[in-house]
Amino acid sequence: MSRRFLSCLLAAWLFVGGCSADRNLGELLVPDDVGVLVLDGFLVVGRPLPAMRLTRTANPDATFELEQITVPDVARFLVRIWRDGQVLGDPIEYRYNPNIFAYQPAPGVGGVHRVLPDTRYDLEIVTWAEERLTATTTTPPAFSIPEWVILDEAGESTMQTLTHYDEVTFPDQVYKENEVVYSVGLLEAQFERPDVPAFQVGIFSLDLDSDYVIDPDFFEEEDFEDLDRIGSSPPLAGEDGTLRLPWFAIYFEGRYKVKIYAMDQNFYDLVRSAPELSGGGPGFGGQIGDNFERPIFNIEGGIGLFGSAAVDSIGFFVKPRP
Repeated sequence: MSRRFLSCLLAAWLFVGGCSADRNLGELLVPDDVGVLVLDGFLVVGRPLPAMRLTRTANPDATFELEQITVPDVARFLVRIWRDGQVLGDPIEYRYNPNIFAYQPAPGVGGVHRVLPDTRYDLEIVTWAEERLTATTTTPPAFSIPEWVILDEAGESTMQTLTHYDEVTFPDQVYKENEVVYSVGLLEAQFERPDVPAFQVGIFSLDLDSDYVIDPDFFEEEDFEDLDRIGSSPPLAGEDGTLRLPWFAIYFEGRYKVKIYAMDQNFYDLVRSAPELSGGGPGFGGQIGDNFERPIFNIEGGIGLFGSAAVDSIGFFVKPRP
Protein backbone atom coordinates (compact mmCIF):
# COMPACT_ATOMS: atom_id res chain seq x y z
CA MET A 1 0.00 0.00 0.00
CA SER A 2 1.40 3.36 -1.04
CA ARG A 3 0.64 6.84 0.18
CA ARG A 4 -1.04 7.39 -3.16
CA PHE A 5 -3.40 4.54 -2.30
CA LEU A 6 -4.26 6.17 1.02
CA SER A 7 -4.75 9.54 -0.66
CA CYS A 8 -7.26 7.98 -3.03
CA LEU A 9 -9.10 6.49 -0.09
CA LEU A 10 -9.12 9.85 1.65
CA ALA A 11 -10.48 11.65 -1.39
CA ALA A 12 -13.30 9.14 -1.65
CA TRP A 13 -14.21 9.50 2.02
CA LEU A 14 -14.36 13.28 1.92
CA PHE A 15 -17.48 13.38 -0.19
CA VAL A 16 -21.00 12.03 0.20
CA GLY A 17 -22.57 10.88 -3.05
CA GLY A 18 -21.04 11.78 -6.37
CA CYS A 19 -19.72 8.62 -7.99
CA SER A 20 -22.16 6.71 -10.13
CA ALA A 21 -21.54 2.96 -10.47
CA ASP A 22 -23.20 -0.30 -9.50
CA ARG A 23 -22.65 0.80 -5.92
CA ASN A 24 -22.61 4.55 -5.33
CA LEU A 25 -19.27 5.06 -3.57
CA GLY A 26 -20.56 7.91 -1.45
CA GLU A 27 -23.57 5.94 -0.26
CA LEU A 28 -21.31 2.98 0.36
CA LEU A 29 -19.04 4.96 2.64
CA VAL A 30 -21.13 7.54 4.46
CA PRO A 31 -24.86 7.39 3.70
CA ASP A 32 -26.53 10.79 4.08
CA ASP A 33 -23.99 12.29 6.49
CA VAL A 34 -21.92 15.45 6.03
CA GLY A 35 -19.42 16.50 8.67
CA VAL A 36 -18.34 13.02 9.76
CA LEU A 37 -14.78 12.90 11.10
CA VAL A 38 -12.36 11.17 8.69
CA LEU A 39 -8.96 9.90 9.81
CA ASP A 40 -6.02 9.03 7.55
CA GLY A 41 -3.39 7.33 9.71
CA PHE A 42 -1.07 4.53 8.62
CA LEU A 43 1.88 3.18 10.65
CA VAL A 44 4.78 1.27 9.10
CA VAL A 45 6.97 -0.92 11.30
CA GLY A 46 10.48 0.48 11.66
CA ARG A 47 9.60 3.94 10.42
CA PRO A 48 8.87 7.14 12.41
CA LEU A 49 5.34 7.80 13.58
CA PRO A 50 3.56 9.30 10.56
CA ALA A 51 1.70 12.53 10.05
CA MET A 52 -2.07 11.97 10.21
CA ARG A 53 -4.83 13.92 8.55
CA LEU A 54 -8.15 14.67 10.24
CA THR A 55 -10.95 15.99 8.04
CA ARG A 56 -14.72 15.91 7.68
CA THR A 57 -16.93 14.53 4.94
CA ALA A 58 -18.25 17.29 2.69
CA ASN A 59 -21.16 17.89 0.37
CA PRO A 60 -20.22 16.65 -3.13
CA ASP A 61 -21.67 19.81 -4.66
CA ALA A 62 -19.18 21.97 -2.76
CA THR A 63 -15.86 23.06 -4.22
CA PHE A 64 -13.09 20.86 -2.87
CA GLU A 65 -10.62 22.79 -0.74
CA LEU A 66 -8.64 20.74 1.75
CA GLU A 67 -8.18 23.58 4.19
CA GLN A 68 -11.97 23.98 4.49
CA ILE A 69 -12.62 20.38 5.49
CA THR A 70 -9.52 19.88 7.64
CA VAL A 71 -10.09 19.88 11.40
CA PRO A 72 -7.16 22.07 12.50
CA ASP A 73 -7.67 22.39 16.24
CA VAL A 74 -8.71 19.70 18.69
CA ALA A 75 -8.74 19.48 22.47
CA ARG A 76 -6.76 16.23 22.46
CA PHE A 77 -4.87 14.16 19.86
CA LEU A 78 -2.89 11.40 21.59
CA VAL A 79 -1.27 8.07 20.74
CA ARG A 80 -0.62 5.56 23.51
CA ILE A 81 1.74 2.62 23.02
CA TRP A 82 1.19 -0.73 24.74
CA ARG A 83 3.62 -3.65 25.02
CA ASP A 84 2.99 -6.82 27.04
CA GLY A 85 -0.04 -5.23 28.67
CA GLN A 86 1.89 -2.17 29.87
CA VAL A 87 1.84 1.41 28.57
CA LEU A 88 5.24 2.46 27.23
CA GLY A 89 6.00 5.93 28.53
CA ASP A 90 3.74 8.95 28.35
CA PRO A 91 1.14 9.39 25.60
CA ILE A 92 2.56 10.95 22.42
CA GLU A 93 0.86 14.24 21.61
CA TYR A 94 0.09 15.19 18.01
CA ARG A 95 -0.03 18.86 16.97
CA TYR A 96 -1.45 20.44 13.85
CA ASN A 97 0.95 21.58 11.10
CA PRO A 98 -0.84 24.11 8.85
CA ASN A 99 1.81 23.72 6.14
CA ILE A 100 0.71 20.16 5.36
CA PHE A 101 -2.89 20.30 6.69
CA ALA A 102 -2.08 17.38 8.99
CA TYR A 103 -1.10 16.48 12.55
CA GLN A 104 2.44 15.45 13.47
CA PRO A 105 4.07 14.14 16.66
CA ALA A 106 5.08 16.97 18.96
CA PRO A 107 8.84 17.57 19.29
CA GLY A 108 10.48 15.21 21.74
CA VAL A 109 9.82 11.50 22.18
CA GLY A 110 7.07 11.39 19.56
CA GLY A 111 9.32 12.93 16.97
CA VAL A 112 11.94 10.17 17.23
CA HIS A 113 9.81 7.11 18.02
CA ARG A 114 9.96 4.39 15.39
CA VAL A 115 6.96 2.11 15.03
CA LEU A 116 7.53 -1.16 16.89
CA PRO A 117 6.51 -4.62 15.67
CA ASP A 118 3.90 -6.67 17.57
CA THR A 119 2.82 -3.58 19.48
CA ARG A 120 -0.57 -2.01 20.19
CA TYR A 121 -1.10 1.66 19.37
CA ASP A 122 -4.19 3.42 20.72
CA LEU A 123 -5.40 6.68 19.19
CA GLU A 124 -7.69 9.18 20.90
CA ILE A 125 -8.95 12.43 19.39
CA VAL A 126 -11.34 14.75 21.20
CA THR A 127 -12.66 17.89 19.47
CA TRP A 128 -13.66 21.07 21.25
CA ALA A 129 -17.26 20.10 20.47
CA GLU A 130 -16.63 16.96 22.58
CA GLU A 131 -16.71 14.60 19.61
CA ARG A 132 -14.52 11.59 20.40
CA LEU A 133 -12.74 9.43 17.80
CA THR A 134 -10.82 6.36 18.97
CA ALA A 135 -9.04 3.50 17.20
CA THR A 136 -6.50 0.78 17.90
CA THR A 137 -4.01 -1.03 15.70
CA THR A 138 -1.72 -3.89 16.62
CA THR A 139 1.30 -3.75 14.34
CA PRO A 140 2.42 -6.87 12.45
CA PRO A 141 5.66 -8.69 13.31
CA ALA A 142 8.83 -7.53 11.60
CA PHE A 143 8.73 -8.74 8.01
CA SER A 144 11.49 -9.42 5.52
CA ILE A 145 11.69 -11.40 2.31
CA PRO A 146 14.96 -13.37 2.11
CA GLU A 147 14.48 -14.60 -1.45
CA TRP A 148 13.18 -12.85 -4.56
CA VAL A 149 13.66 -15.19 -7.50
CA ILE A 150 12.82 -15.73 -11.15
CA LEU A 151 11.55 -19.28 -11.60
CA ASP A 152 11.27 -21.21 -14.84
CA GLU A 153 7.87 -21.37 -16.53
CA ALA A 154 7.03 -24.57 -14.68
CA GLY A 155 7.87 -22.94 -11.34
CA GLU A 156 10.24 -25.76 -10.45
CA SER A 157 13.76 -24.33 -10.71
CA THR A 158 15.39 -20.95 -10.05
CA MET A 159 16.65 -19.07 -13.12
CA GLN A 160 17.78 -15.94 -11.26
CA THR A 161 18.08 -14.72 -7.67
CA LEU A 162 17.56 -10.98 -7.25
CA THR A 163 19.88 -8.73 -5.26
CA HIS A 164 18.46 -6.92 -2.21
CA TYR A 165 18.84 -3.20 -1.53
CA ASP A 166 20.98 -3.91 1.52
CA GLU A 167 23.44 -5.90 -0.59
CA VAL A 168 24.57 -2.91 -2.64
CA THR A 169 26.42 0.29 -1.77
CA PHE A 170 23.97 2.62 -3.52
CA PRO A 171 20.25 1.86 -4.01
CA ASP A 172 20.39 2.49 -7.77
CA GLN A 173 22.86 -0.39 -8.16
CA VAL A 174 19.98 -2.80 -7.57
CA TYR A 175 18.47 -1.97 -10.95
CA LYS A 176 21.73 -2.84 -12.74
CA GLU A 177 22.08 -6.08 -10.79
CA ASN A 178 18.46 -7.12 -11.28
CA GLU A 179 17.77 -6.93 -15.00
CA VAL A 180 14.81 -9.10 -16.01
CA VAL A 181 13.22 -9.78 -19.39
CA TYR A 182 9.51 -9.08 -19.58
CA SER A 183 7.34 -12.22 -19.30
CA VAL A 184 10.31 -14.60 -19.08
CA GLY A 185 9.96 -16.85 -16.04
CA LEU A 186 7.94 -16.27 -12.87
CA LEU A 187 8.86 -13.54 -10.37
CA GLU A 188 8.28 -14.89 -6.86
CA ALA A 189 8.83 -13.65 -3.30
CA GLN A 190 9.67 -16.42 -0.83
CA PHE A 191 9.45 -15.84 2.93
CA GLU A 192 8.49 -17.24 6.29
CA ARG A 193 4.87 -16.22 6.63
CA PRO A 194 4.21 -13.99 9.67
CA ASP A 195 0.95 -14.21 11.58
CA VAL A 196 -1.01 -11.58 9.63
CA PRO A 197 -4.42 -11.64 7.92
CA ALA A 198 -3.08 -11.00 4.40
CA PHE A 199 -0.64 -9.13 2.18
CA GLN A 200 -0.89 -6.36 -0.38
CA VAL A 201 1.50 -5.87 -3.28
CA GLY A 202 2.32 -2.36 -4.48
CA ILE A 203 4.09 -1.89 -7.82
CA PHE A 204 5.79 1.33 -8.94
CA SER A 205 7.19 2.14 -12.39
CA LEU A 206 9.92 4.68 -11.61
CA ASP A 207 10.93 5.86 -15.11
CA LEU A 208 8.04 8.12 -16.03
CA ASP A 209 9.14 8.51 -19.64
CA SER A 210 9.89 4.85 -20.39
CA ASP A 211 8.24 3.08 -23.30
CA TYR A 212 5.55 0.40 -23.15
CA VAL A 213 6.67 -3.17 -22.78
CA ILE A 214 3.33 -4.49 -24.01
CA ASP A 215 1.58 -4.14 -27.36
CA PRO A 216 -1.66 -6.14 -27.35
CA ASP A 217 -3.35 -6.41 -30.75
CA PHE A 218 -6.72 -5.53 -29.23
CA PHE A 219 -5.52 -2.26 -27.60
CA GLU A 220 -6.67 1.06 -29.00
CA GLU A 221 -4.53 4.18 -28.50
CA GLU A 222 -6.71 5.41 -25.65
CA ASP A 223 -6.25 2.06 -23.87
CA PHE A 224 -2.53 2.77 -23.48
CA GLU A 225 -3.30 6.19 -22.02
CA ASP A 226 -5.32 4.55 -19.25
CA LEU A 227 -2.40 2.43 -18.01
CA ASP A 228 -1.04 3.56 -14.67
CA ARG A 229 2.55 3.43 -13.43
CA ILE A 230 1.44 2.71 -9.87
CA GLY A 231 -0.81 -0.17 -8.87
CA SER A 232 -1.79 -2.26 -5.88
CA SER A 233 -3.30 -5.67 -5.43
CA PRO A 234 -6.35 -6.81 -3.48
CA PRO A 235 -5.54 -8.68 -0.26
CA LEU A 236 -3.54 -11.83 -1.01
CA ALA A 237 -3.34 -14.83 1.30
CA GLY A 238 0.27 -15.95 0.70
CA GLU A 239 -0.55 -19.04 2.71
CA ASP A 240 2.51 -21.02 1.63
CA GLY A 241 4.93 -18.14 2.19
CA THR A 242 5.14 -17.20 -1.48
CA LEU A 243 3.68 -14.42 -3.61
CA ARG A 244 4.07 -14.11 -7.38
CA LEU A 245 4.04 -10.87 -9.31
CA PRO A 246 2.01 -11.33 -12.51
CA TRP A 247 3.64 -9.95 -15.65
CA PHE A 248 0.20 -8.62 -16.66
CA ALA A 249 0.60 -6.02 -13.88
CA ILE A 250 3.67 -4.56 -15.66
CA TYR A 251 3.13 -2.29 -18.65
CA PHE A 252 6.38 -0.33 -19.05
CA GLU A 253 10.09 -0.84 -19.51
CA GLY A 254 12.62 0.48 -17.03
CA ARG A 255 13.07 0.56 -13.27
CA TYR A 256 10.47 -0.89 -10.91
CA LYS A 257 10.08 -1.06 -7.17
CA VAL A 258 7.79 -3.69 -5.71
CA LYS A 259 6.66 -3.51 -2.08
CA ILE A 260 4.89 -6.26 -0.18
CA TYR A 261 2.92 -5.15 2.86
CA ALA A 262 2.09 -7.53 5.71
CA MET A 263 -1.28 -6.09 6.72
CA ASP A 264 -2.71 -5.50 10.17
CA GLN A 265 -6.36 -6.33 10.78
CA ASN A 266 -7.63 -2.77 10.18
CA PHE A 267 -5.84 -2.36 6.84
CA TYR A 268 -7.01 -5.80 5.75
CA ASP A 269 -10.63 -5.24 6.84
CA LEU A 270 -10.89 -1.97 4.95
CA VAL A 271 -9.42 -3.21 1.67
CA ARG A 272 -11.32 -6.51 1.63
CA SER A 273 -14.62 -4.82 2.48
CA ALA A 274 -14.24 -2.02 -0.12
CA PRO A 275 -12.64 -3.62 -3.20
CA GLU A 276 -13.62 -0.53 -5.22
CA LEU A 277 -10.88 1.26 -3.28
CA SER A 278 -8.16 -1.40 -3.38
CA GLY A 279 -6.62 -0.30 -6.66
CA GLY A 280 -6.25 -3.90 -7.79
CA GLY A 281 -5.29 -4.04 -11.42
CA PRO A 282 -5.25 -6.68 -14.14
CA GLY A 283 -3.12 -9.69 -13.41
CA PHE A 284 -3.54 -9.71 -9.64
CA GLY A 285 -5.59 -12.57 -8.29
CA GLY A 286 -6.31 -14.41 -5.11
CA GLN A 287 -8.47 -11.77 -3.48
CA ILE A 288 -9.73 -12.95 -0.12
CA GLY A 289 -12.81 -11.71 1.70
CA ASP A 290 -16.51 -11.49 1.09
CA ASN A 291 -18.96 -9.01 -0.34
CA PHE A 292 -19.81 -6.22 2.10
CA GLU A 293 -22.47 -3.56 1.90
CA ARG A 294 -20.30 -1.10 3.79
CA PRO A 295 -16.57 -0.86 4.48
CA ILE A 296 -15.15 -1.95 7.82
CA PHE A 297 -13.39 1.07 9.31
CA ASN A 298 -12.60 -0.18 12.86
CA ILE A 299 -12.87 3.39 14.11
CA GLU A 300 -15.24 4.64 16.81
CA GLY A 301 -16.68 8.11 16.30
CA GLY A 302 -15.70 8.49 12.64
CA ILE A 303 -14.50 6.71 9.54
CA GLY A 304 -11.22 6.25 7.70
CA LEU A 305 -8.14 4.24 8.51
CA PHE A 306 -5.93 3.83 11.54
CA GLY A 307 -3.92 0.82 10.48
CA SER A 308 -0.42 -0.54 10.19
CA ALA A 309 1.84 -2.79 8.14
CA ALA A 310 5.32 -4.20 7.93
CA VAL A 311 6.92 -3.93 4.49
CA ASP A 312 9.82 -5.22 2.42
CA SER A 313 10.73 -4.27 -1.15
CA ILE A 314 12.83 -5.14 -4.18
CA GLY A 315 13.98 -3.21 -7.23
CA PHE A 316 14.58 -4.47 -10.77
CA PHE A 317 14.90 -3.29 -14.36
CA VAL A 318 12.45 -4.62 -16.97
CA LYS A 319 13.80 -5.11 -20.50
CA PRO A 320 11.55 -5.85 -23.47
CA ARG A 321 11.45 -9.38 -24.75
CA PRO A 322 13.61 -9.81 -27.89
